[in-house]
Amino acid sequence: MKKGSKVTRRDFIYLGIGGGLLVAGLPLARAISQNGAEKKEGAFAPTPGNTLGPFYKSGAPRRERLFSRNVQGVTLLLVAGRVINTQGKTLSNARVEVFHADADGEYDLQGFEYRGEIPLGANGEYRYETVVPGGYGGRAQHIHYVITAPGHRRLVTQLYFENDPKFEGAPDRNYTRDNLVEHRELIRPVAMVEKNNLTYSSVVFDIVLQSA
Repeated sequence: MKKGSKVTRRDFIYLGIGGGLLVAGLPLARAISQNGAEKKEGAFAPTPGNTLGPFYKSGAPRRERLFSRNVQGVTLLLVAGRVINTQGKTLSNARVEVFHADADGEYDLQGFEYRGEIPLGANGEYRYETVVPGGYGGRAQHIHYVITAPGHRRLVTQLYFENDPKFEGAPDRNYTRDNLVEHRELIRPVAMVEKNNLTYSSVVFDIVLQSA
C-alpha cells in the first residue's frame, strides 16, 4: 500500500484487530501505508538482511502467540505482515520463524518463550502476538526473523521500532546509534490499538524474498 492510501476493512483483518479499533499516537494508517515495499520498475525491493545473532534455536512451536506464561506490567505487541517475492507473488508456502528477548532483554535459552514459527494464510499473510522486547547491550529493541520459501533465497533479518528510545524520536537521523542497524527501512512505525479491552502496540512488517 502506498502513502496516502486509506485503511480498508482488509487491513483491519490483516492486523487481526477487527472491530472496536482505537488508535492513539502514530495513526494506524501510517503504520500500514509505510510498511509495503514500494514498487520500482515493476518489482518490489527485497527486504534487507540483518544479522542472525547467537540466540537462534530451531524447533520453535508453530503458533501465533509467542508466550505461554501470564505477562503483566509489560507492553503487548501485535505484528502483522505478508510474504511475497519481488514480483509481488504471494508466498503462502514460506516458513517464517521469529524470536526475541523478553521485556528485560533476556532470551529464553532453555525453552521457547518468545519464539515461534508463524502460520501463513492463503494470501501469505501472518500475524502474531507477543510483548515489546527489551533492549540489551546497547542494542535497539528488535525481533529476529528467519524466512525460507522454495525457489527463493533464505532471508535473515530483524524488525525494529520507530518509537524505540534508542532513536530518540528521530530514526531517520539516529538509526545508526545501533551499529547493527544498517537499513532504515527495517525500522517500522508503531500504532497503539485496543483489542479485547487491552492496549497493544502494533506494527506491520511485510517480507519480500528474492528468487534463488
